[in-house]
Amino acid sequence: MVARDLVRAHDLAALTDDIFVPAGNKASAAVPGTAVHDAMQYALDDYNTDAKLTDSLAAMLIVIAVGYSVIAVANSMAMAAHGRRRDYAVMKSAGGTVRQLLKLAVGGTALLVVVGAGLGVLVTLPPLAGMASGLSQATSSDVSLHLNDGAIVTAIVGTLAAAVLAGVMVTGRTLRKSA
Repeated sequence: MVARDLVRAHDLAALTDDIFVPAGNKASAAVPGTAVHDAMQYALDDYNTDAKLTDSLAAMLIVIAVGYSVIAVANSMAMAAHGRRRDYAVMKSAGGTVRQLLKLAVGGTALLVVVGAGLGVLVTLPPLAGMASGLSQATSSDVSLHLNDGAIVTAIVGTLAAAVLAGVMVTGRTLRKSA
């Protein structure tokens, strides 16, 4: 037997401060300065920590990507509404009310966002299904495609709200200026 301090002096990684035992068993003789752990519970705790960090990173990346997309869509809708100012002037001179023109702007913007969101989801499904299939083959286990419906709906509704708000604000200003 070699003293623990002597072993640690030569190689810090040679001995551990943790002793793992199967669930329900007791360690025969714990070394002072060490902790006794249930191996399964220790592994599950480690996995849960990694899962929380991975979920946090994924959520942060989704928020950043969707945030930039919302800004881009809102800007595009505002520019489109500004570009239609002559069309609104013609419709207003033909008898269109401000309320009707705002409803037209909301309807057009909503239609564009819904079509864009639908196409965006449809475009992403085949690559995701391919990745799931490849991972399934590589790991020899069943891997299926799982989408977070809440995140998708939140992204679409947030984009829709920002686009409609931007379109209505620019359309309202345009109609007020032409009045």
